Amino acid sequence: MKLIDKYLPSDYSDTVSKRIKPAEPLSSDHIFEEMFCNFPRPVAWLFKLRNAIVKPFGLQGGSGFRNLVSERSDKEIIISKNDRHLCFQVGIYCSRPEDGWQDASVTTVVKFNNLLGRIYFIGIWVFHKILVKSLFRRTLTRARQTT
Repeated sequence: MKLIDKYLPSDYSDTVSKRIKPAEPLSSDHIFEEMFCNFPRPVAWLFKLRNAIVKPFGLQGGSGFRNLVSERSDKEIIISKNDRHLCFQVGIYCSRPEDGWQDASVTTVVKFNNLLGRIYFIGIWVFHKILVKSLFRRTLTRARQTT
């Protein structure tokens, strides 16, 4: 059982996953750093824009993800943020290598606390889907994975 499973059921969840054969073994820490700490400048700009837009509505922005790590195991990292409008968790998972192959995934779980949380998520949902898939693919490409 993955750590993220305890946050289900939820109002929304999605997962991107891939079986990979990286040049060097990966870890959930590596995937977390690449996706949530070393993202490209345009992504950093989008986060700053989002923070500026949501601030007047009482939604919490953020300056980064390192301070959001709430749980970890040897294979998974959970980042969490809870505010009065919604709560989200992201599980970054990476299995141990077996014959050089590993399973990697990123799962997002969201629970809405009120209507403003739902409206906010509707506004960012498309960006979320695109960014998570893109950053996950970028991370695995940088690991020189093969399928």
